[in-house]
Amino acid sequence: MQHLHDDALALLALGEDPTTEETAHLEHCGQCAGEITAYGRVVKAGRSAAEAGSVPPPTVWAGIHEALGLAPSLRKDPLEDRQEQRTSQGSVSPPGPAGAALPVSLADERRKRRGTKWFAAAAAAVVVAGAATWGIVRGFEPQPEVLASVSLEPLPSYSDEGTATVDLLPDGERELVITSSSSDAEGYREVWLISPDITSMVSLGEMDGTEARLKIPDGLDLSAYPIVDISDEPNDGNPEHSGKSILRGQLEL
Repeated sequence: MQHLHDDALALLALGEDPTTEETAHLEHCGQCAGEITAYGRVVKAGRSAAEAGSVPPPTVWAGIHEALGLAPSLRKDPLEDRQEQRTSQGSVSPPGPAGAALPVSLADERRKRRGTKWFAAAAAAVVVAGAATWGIVRGFEPQPEVLASVSLEPLPSYSDEGTATVDLLPDGERELVITSSSSDAEGYREVWLISPDITSMVSLGEMDGTEARLKIPDGLDLSAYPIVDISDEPNDGNPEHSGKSILRGQLEL
């Protein structure tokens, strides 16, 4: 599975509408959706601060400008006008009838909105620029190579949805990443790799919750065991498959 680019994740966190391809990807990729949520928290904090009138000092924008290597034409702090306005007003209310709301010009309102948008964008930019320190953006460390993936379909009497992805880790090990829309089971959930003729299978371990990362045994030929199966196993001590499968799908290798 090819993940979304970091720039796209930041723009989506800022509220940009996703493309059809991005929407389809996010429906099955919890990792990218989680990163958008992380970006979104920073953007929300930035917008809240700007809308509440909490304007950061010019040194904040200077640091952002330097970290991102922005053009000289963008050197001016986008919130400078609001800083000057707050300084000139101080803490004294403008003259006017007691309790009356003063009119705000359309230009001022547009300036306020533009400043808020800039501050939110700057906040997201800081997240991207500082990712090497905070570990939010994936690109600064070796990333797994996706070898295969498949959508898991529910078997009769079940309605779950899920995905299975085979990752080749930087250390050479293979990992099966499983997601499911539910963790419900009469007993417990177990993940299997099964041969195409359903006569042979290998258990990778239990699935606790809606996501699991399970090591694939060294030397196991996935082309001989391409079917991913999640079963509902009773707590009876029997290591064999119960015969009750919740989700299943065949990897495209």
